[in-house]
Amino acid sequence: MKKVVYYSDELNDDFSGVNLKSPPLPENFRYDRRGVFYRAASFFLYRIIATPVAFLVCKLHYGIKYVGRKALSKCKEGCFLYINHTMVAGDAFNPSVAAFPKNTRIIVGKEAVSNKPLRAVVPMLGGVPVPCGVKQTCAFRKALGNFIKRKNCITVYPEAHIWKYYTGIRPFKDVSFRYPAELAAPVFSATVTYKKRKFFARPRAVVYIDGPFYPDMKLPLKERRAALRNEVYLAMLARAKNSDCEYISYVYSGEEERITA
Repeated sequence: MKKVVYYSDELNDDFSGVNLKSPPLPENFRYDRRGVFYRAASFFLYRIIATPVAFLVCKLHYGIKYVGRKALSKCKEGCFLYINHTMVAGDAFNPSVAAFPKNTRIIVGKEAVSNKPLRAVVPMLGGVPVPCGVKQTCAFRKALGNFIKRKNCITVYPEAHIWKYYTGIRPFKDVSFRYPAELAAPVFSATVTYKKRKFFARPRAVVYIDGPFYPDMKLPLKERRAALRNEVYLAMLARAKNSDCEYISYVYSGEEERITA
């Protein structure tokens, strides 16, 4: 039987089922650590442990098939990847598989580094928490620039909140497109769609990758980031039409009542 989820706010409702606290980051949080021992530990966790797990989770649990992945994996520059937010574990693993062999960074919420163990491990696995305050924002933006110089793929979930197995594209703002617009970095979109499977109730995921889209550096920053956002949004809208099933149905309920699956 199909699950039904009632929502009232496309921009702010979250159905991930994850309820971690979001304390502020320590003022001295380091976004870009380059010590020898740190890099060695990061390589071991990211490439030796996490990457094989990511391939297994994406293939066995979600049945992910990629369309257009070569354009991203062969991109010789650092780049940004924008993905619709419809998987829980899959959203943590999908970018590193999609962009392989590039190293992948994922911009995450503060809840992803809500305690000391997470603050140690998540950055080693590519997590880049959103900053708190002016000082951290400067460090954050500088780190993004360094990651692009190292030809990393920086992943952004512009919808911000997880709607599991959602087959549409929710509206999102152009704020996060400021980063590629400032850095003159290429942008790709990855649209997760869902297709029926013969022997499983849960659909398989097919991810369509489009791009690269380049910022028009002749435009003012505000117009530049808006143009990038529109290109990515339109590409996602077009690809989302390839979904042929609805595992979870999302129904607008207005402000009165919301029931979560």
